[in-house]
Amino acid sequence: MKRIKWYRKLYMSEKAKKKRREIVWKVKHKAGLLNTYLITVPRYGNNQLEIIDSSELLQKHYNYTTTYVVGIAIGYEQALELVEKIVSDVLTETENVRIREYFQENFPEIQ
Repeated sequence: MKRIKWYRKLYMSEKAKKKRREIVWKVKHKAGLLNTYLITVPRYGNNQLEIIDSSELLQKHYNYTTTYVVGIAIGYEQALELVEKIVSDVLTETENVRIREYFQENFPEIQ
C-alpha cells in the first residue's frame, strides 16, 4: 500500500503554494499532475534529497514503499530552486549540510 509522509513545514514553490490543497489531494489519490515535482528524502542510501516527477508515484514500486515529501514545486527549475532553499535553511540552522539527519527528527524511520 502506498504511503506518503509529509513534512510538517512543507517547502513550497511560489506557484505550488497557490495550489497546495489540490496538489496534495491529487498526490494522495493518484491523480495525474503535469509538471509537478516532489522533493523527497530517500529512505535508504546516501542521497540527501531527490527530485521526482509526481507522475512517478503511479509506478507500482511506490505502492510498496514510503515516500517522505519535504517539498513541492511546479516546474523543474523551481524544484531546483527549492532544493537550494532547503540546503541553505539546513546549513543556516545546523551549520552543516546533513540534510538526511535534519529531517530524521520528523521521519525517524529514515536510515
